[in-house]
Amino acid sequence: MNYHDGTLATANEISTEPPSLTRDEYYQICLRHLKTGELAQAEARCREGLAADATHAGLLHLMAGVSLLNGDYDAAIQWAGRALTNEMKATYLATFGTALQGKGMQEQALEAFQRAVELDPVDPSIWENYGHALSRAGHGNQANLCFVIARAYERMPFLAECDSAPRSGWNALTEQFNPHLRNLARLDAARDSIHCFWSDTLLNEMSYLSLQSMIRQGHPVKLYTYDDVAVMQALVPPGVMVADAGSVVPISTYHHALVHSEVRYFSDIFRYAVLQEFGGWWLDADIVLLKPLDFASEHVFSTQWSGVENGHVCVGGVMRAPKGSLHMANLYALSLQRLFNERRVEYGAVGPLLLSEYLLLSGDEKLLSSILPPTAFNAIDDCEVDLLVSEGRDGFEILSDPRVTGVHLWGKMWAERGLRLDAVPDQSVAAYLKRLVLEPN
Repeated sequence: MNYHDGTLATANEISTEPPSLTRDEYYQICLRHLKTGELAQAEARCREGLAADATHAGLLHLMAGVSLLNGDYDAAIQWAGRALTNEMKATYLATFGTALQGKGMQEQALEAFQRAVELDPVDPSIWENYGHALSRAGHGNQANLCFVIARAYERMPFLAECDSAPRSGWNALTEQFNPHLRNLARLDAARDSIHCFWSDTLLNEMSYLSLQSMIRQGHPVKLYTYDDVAVMQALVPPGVMVADAGSVVPISTYHHALVHSEVRYFSDIFRYAVLQEFGGWWLDADIVLLKPLDFASEHVFSTQWSGVENGHVCVGGVMRAPKGSLHMANLYALSLQRLFNERRVEYGAVGPLLLSEYLLLSGDEKLLSSILPPTAFNAIDDCEVDLLVSEGRDGFEILSDPRVTGVHLWGKMWAERGLRLDAVPDQSVAAYLKRLVLEPN
């Protein structure tokens, strides 16, 4: 018989091949049979290999796979358990979990999957299978989170690759992600309106800088507030129009969100409503715009480097939508449902998590092709504000990528750390942005 091409010998066939194969050769032959659905051949070769080495974890795991495909969950549990005894691997744990699930052992199955994602937190297939296990166990929200993480690592491999790449090389990892979605930044192109929100406190220096940068790039800018419109109008840069936020979302919704969560939570709701009603761009009021917004896509969404484990992949800091956008209408309705009906009031529930679920689980290729990599607006992540306020060159190098269109300053992180824009070193990124926007000459 010829083991190397995976064919079975007949009873009277005399082998001219060497009497034995290496363990890895057995493994590859078995794997090939398994992938082509030849379960009997896969099992036969696995058993031959295990006769030579009963502790080969890979062959034991393949036997578990054969048993699963045959619907023999008891055998799958035994084979996967033996594989794990010899080598602890995430894929083995996932197979073990699937077999336990098949036997109706829900709690043990979920424990196996949890250990699997702890061992290998960036394998999309493990997260996908974990999600199915959670769904079958009746944990719908947790299942959706797993599916979001799976799709994120599947469609955006740079989110996993950056863990092993030098920080200076992260932007290069995103070069092939939606490469058609580039900011043309044409000087003669029409400028869409930008919508922002600020309420319940005086406009601070960072938000003034952010709004001024949008005006500098030639965009009409409208700032919505529930505060006194005339007072706010006197505080914003010239050219910014202040409007009553209550004309877009009832003030009762604003108060409900503030009582049960925080202003950032409400802001996530508001942006869907304002884009659905008027169209244009939404920018958070802590983003400094470096170039005019000129993307050849009616919808545009942004992403960030961190937060995948919480489902915070696609973020709403920068979004574009046409007036009457069905997607914005859907997101607005879903966000209100989470606030009032589901009472999911943790930060991100109606923002990054909802947006990531909506986009990544949609299967809509047109929507998926409208997602920007972090490089465009979040090249420096929210956990890296030191790169914005220190005098080193690292922040400048990261922002030198020609795709960088804006810089997210992450105002919330500044507040938590007691940082002030008027106290940054002269040679820092933040100080440079101040000079660039406020002293353009």
